[in-house]
Order: sequence, then structure tokens, then C-alpha cells
Amino acid sequence: MAKRINETQREAILNLLSQGHDRATISARIGVTPAQVSAISAHVKMGTYDLSSRENNDETIRKSRQRVESMLEEARSIEPPYETFDPVLIGNDAENEEPVYWNPDPVSGSANPHVLVLGESGFGKTYAVSCMLTELAQRRIPSIVFDYSQGFSLDSSPREFLQFGKPEELDAGRNGVNINPLQGYPFDVHGSVSIAQRVADTFRRVYSGIGIQQHAMLRQAVLDVLPDSEPEKREDVPPFLNLQHQLESCARDPGHPNRRLAATVASHISTVFVFNTFRSNGQDLQWGDMLRSNGRVFVVKLKGLEHSLEKAVTEFLLWNFIGYVESLGPGPLRCFVVLDEAHKLSFDNGSPAEKLLREGRKFGLGLVLASQQPDDFSSVAFANTATKLVFQVGDDNSSVSRQLHRKIRNAHSFSDIYEIVTKLPRGWAYVVTENEGRVTRVDSFEDRAKRWKQ
Repeated sequence: MAKRINETQREAILNLLSQGHDRATISARIGVTPAQVSAISAHVKMGTYDLSSRENNDETIRKSRQRVESMLEEARSIEPPYETFDPVLIGNDAENEEPVYWNPDPVSGSANPHVLVLGESGFGKTYAVSCMLTELAQRRIPSIVFDYSQGFSLDSSPREFLQFGKPEELDAGRNGVNINPLQGYPFDVHGSVSIAQRVADTFRRVYSGIGIQQHAMLRQAVLDVLPDSEPEKREDVPPFLNLQHQLESCARDPGHPNRRLAATVASHISTVFVFNTFRSNGQDLQWGDMLRSNGRVFVVKLKGLEHSLEKAVTEFLLWNFIGYVESLGPGPLRCFVVLDEAHKLSFDNGSPAEKLLREGRKFGLGLVLASQQPDDFSSVAFANTATKLVFQVGDDNSSVSRQLHRKIRNAHSFSDIYEIVTKLPRGWAYVVTENEGRVTRVDSFEDRAKRWKQ
């Protein structure tokens, strides 16, 4: 059951209704259910709330509106600081030396801002992504990179990336993170049930050995840990470690009907608690500060975690970030999320990566997916990335060539594309943007820096 809205939320809903916002926008921004917004909207239409008679000099209303304004102030403070968005230069077309641009702005650019980057190791994939992120930084658009292999390490990055991207490392693998996977978000319309389902689904995607019955046991264990009513603040959320204790308690209870299921589930997910990655003294990820950074690149380092734990940590971090951004409501381009080595993630229905691909544009989020092998990307990833950079790649079953050929309107045939992507030299990519494919030499940091210094 959804939590009753308080007076501050009621005032916020009335405020946004009077401004003409729709139900979905209001529910996401205020953190209430769409049904609750509809109920108040119905009262307004029937005249139960007489908005014109609410006097500003009434002390209660004045204080309530002050709370509403402070509640909405953060959303206003992190709107992107651009009126028009200048497209990002990728490089030059091999045929005629014309510049090839990428425009991620949802208003003036592509159908969606998302980018797929594919290529074998050593052919320029990470370099190109670093260039694109630094270009975004010049437009004051921040980026958050989930880095598993130190590809974006400050020790080995180009000096122009350090100078103009101003990257900051956040060592989640070593220091842990101060988030709680049991936290609720605005899109949890069914309260604790939504939270429990998300946690159980995440673990099932990460640990393939979890079956249907174990999934149900895990979901129930989360429900048993969560309080009867939704917590008001992050500090009120029960510690994540309580989930392990709950499963172990069930496993030790000789009278519990599902003690064996509890034992196997606890065994499957034990790595998460052995590393104790989610803890209150871990790395504090301030999403709001990142979005207000005027274009810095933030590198979340995950190296050092066990393989399955990398996946679990990334999924829970993405859910936390998505929940924060959705609480701000829909908006123009705010930030890019970079998922390097995309094979470490699931793109299944209901996963955070899939949600970002399908809904990120609405909330001002762009996604960059990078990996070495074509099979690392699902059909959803190919279909929902308007821009693609393909460096040299082995295309044994021709799947990449076929999917690229379906997207382009210019003259390259399927066989042409196959010949191109399997033989590209280092630093060159087959770039698909605005449904045109071009063989492109990626512009160097040195050339870009000349423009940035002007």
C-alpha cells in the first residue's frame, strides 16, 4: 500500500498542477504514486481545493510553500546550463574529409542520445570514448563512468583528458559505497513489494543458479526485513546486512518450511556480504553534486571486486542513480552514463541498463555502451542506440554488419560494411549517426585541445 502523502507533498502537487504538469511528471518529481496525483487533481476539478483563495499571508500555507520550494530547488539548480547544444565532433569522413558530428541533444539531435561503441582491444575504443566525454565536458555535461578494467585510470589517461575533462576517481571496489539496495525510489509504486522484487530480480540476473523458488524466498526475505511502513529518510532504511541475517535465521530454524531454500539462497549471494561493499562508511556518491559539476567526468572504479559482485554493485548503483534522477522529474540533457565492458551487465527486460536505454532520454540521461565482442550487446542495445562507433571487430557470423546495414540509408552494402569493420586501422571507426554510415578517422586529443583553448 502506498504511503499517505504529507502536507508538503500535497502543496507540491497543487503547485505543479497549477503549472500544467502532467500526472507522470508530478508523481516522479514529488515521489508519490500517479493515483495520488489523480485524486488531488480530481478534487481541484470538482472545486474541493479552491486554489485562488489560498492566501499567501496564511502562516501555515506560507511555510508549507517554502518547504515545497526547497523540495523543488534542487531540480532547478541542476538543469543543464546550455540554451542550444553544439554537436560533438567525432572525426573526419575518409571519403571527402568532411567532419562527422554526434548530436546527443534530445531536442535538436538524434532520436535518442545513446551510443554503442564496439571494437577489439587496442584499436581506439577507449580513446574515442574519452574524447567524447571531454567534448561533453566543454559543453558542461557531466559523465559517470563505470570502469572495471582501469581503462579510464588517471594514471594512464591522455593529459588532455585530465586537463579538460577534470576526471575524479571514486574507488568503489576498494572503499565500498554508501548506498543501501533496500532504499525505495519514486518509481516504487507498490512500496516494499517493488523494492523486494527489484532486489530479488537483480540477484537472479547476477547469479544464474537462483531458480524460481529461491527467487521467491529471497523476495520474501526482503519483505520480512523491510518495515511495515515505508521509511521517511535514507537513514531509516534497515541495513542491507539484515537480509543476510534474515536468510541465515530462516536456514537455522528447524521448523521453517523453506529452510533449505533459505540456505541455498544465502550461499548464492554470500559474496556480496563477504566484501561488505554496501556500507555506511563507504564511498559517498553524491549524484546531485556530480550533476552540478559543470561538466566533470567521474570514474567509478570497480576493479578488485569478484566478477559476479561487479555486476551486482553496478546494477544497484544504477538503480540508485536512476531513482535520484527520476525524483528530479523529466528534463533536458543532464548527464551521460558510461558502461565500459558491457558484457558484465544484463540488458534483460527489467534491468537498469534496459530501463536507461528505453526511458533515460525522458529524464535527460544518455548512455554509452562499450565492449569488445558483438555478442555482448542485446538486440535492445542495438535498437535503442541511435549512434554507433564500430572499430575493427571480428564479425564471424556477420551480425554486426547486418544490424548496421539495417540502420543506414546511404550506399554502403552489407558486404561493403563487412569488409570495412573487419579491416579498419587503428583510430578509425565506422560511424553510424542520423542513419548514415561513414568511415571516420577519430579526431585526436591534440587537435581538439587547440579548439578548447581558443
